[in-house]
Amino acid sequence: MKQRFAIIAIVTVIVLSSLMSGLLGSDAVVKSSQSGSTSPNEFLTNFTEALDVIQKTYIEKVGPDKLVYSAIKGMLRALDPHSSFFDPKEFARLREDQHSKYFGLGIRVRPLLRDQGRHVIVDPPAIGTPAQRKGLRAGDVITRIEGEPIDDWTSDDVVSHLKGPRGTTVNITIERPGVRDPLQFKIERDEIPLITVPYAFHLRQGIGYIKIDRFSESTSDELRGKLKELDSEKLSGLILDLRDNPGGLLNQAIEVSDFFLPRGELVVSTKGRAEGSAKAYKAPSSEKIQIPVVVLINRHSASASEIVAGSLQDHDRALIVGETSFGKGLVQSIFNLDNETGMALTTAKYYTPSGRLIQRDYSGSTFEYIMNSNESVPENTGKRETSSTDSGRKVYGGGGITPDVIEQARELNKFEALLASKDVFFQYARRLTSGEVPEASNFQMPIKSEEVSASSERAPKTIPNLEITDAILADFKEYLTERHVEFTDQDIINNVDFIKRRIKQEVYTSSFGLQEGFKAAIQGDSQVLKALEQMPEAKLLMTSGQAAPTAEKSAR
Repeated sequence: MKQRFAIIAIVTVIVLSSLMSGLLGSDAVVKSSQSGSTSPNEFLTNFTEALDVIQKTYIEKVGPDKLVYSAIKGMLRALDPHSSFFDPKEFARLREDQHSKYFGLGIRVRPLLRDQGRHVIVDPPAIGTPAQRKGLRAGDVITRIEGEPIDDWTSDDVVSHLKGPRGTTVNITIERPGVRDPLQFKIERDEIPLITVPYAFHLRQGIGYIKIDRFSESTSDELRGKLKELDSEKLSGLILDLRDNPGGLLNQAIEVSDFFLPRGELVVSTKGRAEGSAKAYKAPSSEKIQIPVVVLINRHSASASEIVAGSLQDHDRALIVGETSFGKGLVQSIFNLDNETGMALTTAKYYTPSGRLIQRDYSGSTFEYIMNSNESVPENTGKRETSSTDSGRKVYGGGGITPDVIEQARELNKFEALLASKDVFFQYARRLTSGEVPEASNFQMPIKSEEVSASSERAPKTIPNLEITDAILADFKEYLTERHVEFTDQDIINNVDFIKRRIKQEVYTSSFGLQEGFKAAIQGDSQVLKALEQMPEAKLLMTSGQAAPTAEKSAR
């Protein structure tokens, strides 16, 4: 039986959320020990007898794979929330995530109805992908695959038919806003990279922003490329956004930390019961980024994200802003089992450079572990283990990484949440870009797919400032009425900035790409604005090792 040792976002399809990510290291742990006087074979006899009885006498016929897989999952749930079993489909998906690539068209889709039916392309296909070369665009609705209607297909059905071996083709039919007849496309599948560092841009003059979604094999190379794009040597500050990042590979967490830490500094250490599991990982290279850094985290930042945030905090190299992270300090080994299945087994704990174990308590139910997120307030640190950074600042273990500056994410108000739940902004942007609003002719995109394919080879050097005028807002109100969304004029007035920003985000996404849409959205992000405000503090921390005491600078 082969196995690998790595840090990864481990998610069972049904039970676990993205917060359940695990940490995969680099060395195999091949030995196991047995304890107790009863032989495992005696218990296996009970298991096989029960399996035989179920298959012979249960009221309905049940496949042995379902019974055995369920038994293994139940056995692992008795250990901890992060030990998991993967059936063949889940294990294949896990390997895709690790290797940062798959074969398909290069589009992201979601159902128009809940969980099934026609699927809409939600983002513009990345440049160079098969979908982009053929002229597919955000807002296109897939209605048929290989001539077969997909009205009763699940999302898994749709995705599995769009993916396939490299060089094979798939025929799809789409409906496009502003085009009367359905469009037919025959597209050859190709290798599609899974981007883990999707956004990098100048947020303000001299201030760079980089978002890391997860840690897989390509992350450090992607980060290096993004830093080069930003001309990092000329930056006066950098915001590294690790919010909602569930984790990934251990070696990538080390390599990302290595961009900022002096050579030889401890990044993380691991300790387990098996021989060889106790290791110290240090920053290996000499080339470093010498600029102030603010790291953004939230309650969904876990595992490898916490290793990066913890190492930079413990060495006083970055100011941490946001919410207390999830608290995932366990390491999983990945075992390749028979029948294309796999198992992630917790084999060690990891510790930050100051000796902190940031693992949150999981003695209750798995549901409680997933749902009971940390409250990001200083009062919660009183009962937690304490350590010190290199300069003597107090930091906390036993419940995630507590930020130096606590800034809660802004929650949507009732009306904003209503609009978001109705999916009105994405749909309204389709209305604008398809030319259905006479007052917004400058929003309209080309109709013919050849025009899209030719014009989207490169983004414009200067992105126009698309103003959401009073006439567009008036049309938006008519659109809400058509969609039977209840509102008052005061609702629009009170939330006009949010509405304008969300419309602009969706239009920019469909017209100029994901990054431009993201840039429009982030202008109202309270945690990003707080990070910008704290950049002078990050500079002071980098140069002198001194800053405000950890977690004491929350809003008061």
